[in-house]
Amino acid sequence: MYDIMATRTIYLTVRLDIDNPKADEITDEEVDEIISEVDYEFKNYGDYEIDTEICGKNDEGGL
Repeated sequence: MYDIMATRTIYLTVRLDIDNPKADEITDEEVDEIISEVDYEFKNYGDYEIDTEICGKNDEGGL
């Protein structure tokens, strides 16, 4: 059908607000587990196929 396919990579910054009413503190280990277990897939849009990947975590101290 098509011999050429356009591809473009962009990087987004996403903020997660994580709440747990049953905990006094959320540890770095818990945050790392949440990040690795949550599904961050975007849905395809029209003819566009979207693939997502977590590439890193920002330092919270700079925010």
